[in-house]
Amino acid sequence: MDISDSGFIAPHTISTNWSDIALFQQRNHNMLYHAKRYGKCFVLKGLSDDSQTLTDHLLLQEKEFAFGVSLSHPHIAETYSLEEIEGCGRCIVMEYVDGTTLAEWLSTNPSTSARQRVMMQLLDALEYIHSLQLVHHDLKSSNILITRNGQNVKLIDFGLSQTDAAHLQNDVQVDIDKFAQVLSLIFPKRYQRLRLRCQKHQFANISALRASIEHQERTKKYIPYFVAIIILIFSVLLSIHTYRIYQESEQMATAAKQYMMQKHREQEMIEKVHFYVTKELEPLQIAADSVNTYFEFTQHPLYMGVWQKQTITRDSLAYTYTDDSALRHQCIEIWAQSFGEKFMQIDSQIKQTKPHQ
Repeated sequence: MDISDSGFIAPHTISTNWSDIALFQQRNHNMLYHAKRYGKCFVLKGLSDDSQTLTDHLLLQEKEFAFGVSLSHPHIAETYSLEEIEGCGRCIVMEYVDGTTLAEWLSTNPSTSARQRVMMQLLDALEYIHSLQLVHHDLKSSNILITRNGQNVKLIDFGLSQTDAAHLQNDVQVDIDKFAQVLSLIFPKRYQRLRLRCQKHQFANISALRASIEHQERTKKYIPYFVAIIILIFSVLLSIHTYRIYQESEQMATAAKQYMMQKHREQEMIEKVHFYVTKELEPLQIAADSVNTYFEFTQHPLYMGVWQKQTITRDSLAYTYTDDSALRHQCIEIWAQSFGEKFMQIDSQIKQTKPHQ
């Protein structure tokens, strides 16, 4: 039975020696190797052959190691030790990060939320470094790794190895300015004003920069609510306006209906007046046709009877519209006009009648 069948690794199978050492990158005077120890991957950062005996490069390496080993943050690659390694010389032993550079990760078109998480993790790392009165000095895409598992930030390769350490200044504005350049990669179309403010050194520290980003995000988050409120207000105002128009149209329709009813009643009244006038004067017309002189006509009983019935018929018609004084008054006027005109026609006809020969 194999001793490893249980799923545990036997202690004697873990080697304390370095193995599988392979060069994967050379940066100026620095050599970067992949290597294994204790069954785990590491990165070895050593000096080139011609630099291993130069005091300046050795001192710079020691300072970089002292810088890295003093840091402990989840978004900064760990620095473990400074060791002499056969075939590589003295090397800084660092955490191996299974991931890609920021530029390579961005080429996969990650989501907005993933980009925001990376941005905030990067700010966390920078804020931690600055809290120790230290500065990264070389913040760029190739020094920002994104892990394959979880897509988290791992900041690597501080700028000590690229510049004469004696000339480096712990000015946080250097990192803030570099962060603005990295931010333009993460969000090409957003935060333009914020990046400009970084370049003009308008943020005293990372905390102020973070606060500005969070304020912008909160404001952007509330924009849909503001738009919804504006739309709601506009909808309410439009509804009120529409209701008022509806009320006005209803009022106009009611007024038009009342007007038509009024005109119908007036027409009905006129027809009634003309009917009664014609009905009452019809006997007079018959009488006028049967007499020879105007004198005989005026003495005709029908003549006197019609005059007596005039007041009764007029009052009867006026009573029909007793609930409307205007119509009642109009009815009396139409009656008088119709009766008078018709009566005068008959009267004139009789006056012109010559005595029967």
